[in-house]
Amino acid sequence: MNWLKKNWGWITITIIGILPLIGILKMINIDITGTSETWITMDSFTFQGRHRGELPKEVTGAQMAVKETGEWAIRWLVIVLSLTPFTILTKIKSRLHVRQAVGITAFVYAFLHLLFFCIDKGFIETFKEFGNILGLIATLFMFVLAITSNKQSMKYLRRKWKKIHKLAYLTGILAILHLALLEHGDWIPYAVILIFGFIIRNTNINKSIDQLRIRTSQIPVFAKD
Repeated sequence: MNWLKKNWGWITITIIGILPLIGILKMINIDITGTSETWITMDSFTFQGRHRGELPKEVTGAQMAVKETGEWAIRWLVIVLSLTPFTILTKIKSRLHVRQAVGITAFVYAFLHLLFFCIDKGFIETFKEFGNILGLIATLFMFVLAITSNKQSMKYLRRKWKKIHKLAYLTGILAILHLALLEHGDWIPYAVILIFGFIIRNTNINKSIDQLRIRTSQIPVFAKD
């Protein structure tokens, strides 16, 4: 019970992170009998046209997986980048292992996003569009952040650790640009959240928030008769 109380944060993040993967993994069919051309296949889906007269569209399982994993990757990335602004606003500090769990979850989805893209289009296609190149760079940065998200790396790297993990901000910008350039989703809400978070991190804005909090706490509250 003590272990659960101490680690409930990252356990919760891990469970929430795994849930969307269940639906994605269900689309994968593995055949080791040798009767099929390939040992791994993915289901295809047919979507009806949204407008009158529009023909049904067939989408491969890999395309669906690319879309789903990409959306979850940027969601988790925005969440981890929003933890510090949330702390500044509320003074509720998230634990290190919770931040680690969120960051690693973001990387897992980013890696799967790249993997399914390579399955669907091929790795060479990654370099044919500038937006895809930015996505690849963002994934590589997330890999560096993921493998150094532990206490051992913090002790070994010392001051360099903070400098390395500032790559998270650049990663967020690259991910937004990746989404915007390829026009595969609504990137504006994520951009607004990140911009707001960057503003909150500003030293002067941070001090103003603290002063406002102090003044608010000093306002006397009069009891009603």
